[in-house]
Amino acid sequence: MGAGQTDRPLRLRCAIVTADWSWLPLAAVLGLTLVVRTNSIGPVLQALVVATLLQVLVKRLAKRLSSRRPFAIGLCANHLQHSDRGGMPSTHAAVMACLAGSLSPWMVVWPEIALVPIIAVITAWARVHAGAHFPSDVLAGLMLGASCGYTASQVSSWA
Repeated sequence: MGAGQTDRPLRLRCAIVTADWSWLPLAAVLGLTLVVRTNSIGPVLQALVVATLLQVLVKRLAKRLSSRRPFAIGLCANHLQHSDRGGMPSTHAAVMACLAGSLSPWMVVWPEIALVPIIAVITAWARVHAGAHFPSDVLAGLMLGASCGYTASQVSSWA
């Protein structure tokens, strides 16, 4: 949507690459945490399980709501070659924010985990800029994911 019908090629290319590949730095941060922090397996595993469950629920919710995506109504090209299924809330935003919310109690003792919410926000921008979502889609995903992740972290034995 940010790209509209015309955009600066470099900015659009950065948004597309980020939207498609932002899971790599996220996986690297989580992998680094697992390698460097010997006591991190429980919280990281819990975060991944909660995010996976949330992904399934958000996809079902998006299908039920079946809100149109920006490219589907002609606001921009389908830069990500995305399907036309419902886009509200954003699954990418929800999953990444869930990981951030779930791991938030550990950010003080594991500073590298603070990169997770940064990656989530950058990905949210990229998904909007490339036309896969409206800003409201990613904001709803970010809020839903962060609140579910944080709640899970508070009821666990690791928090």
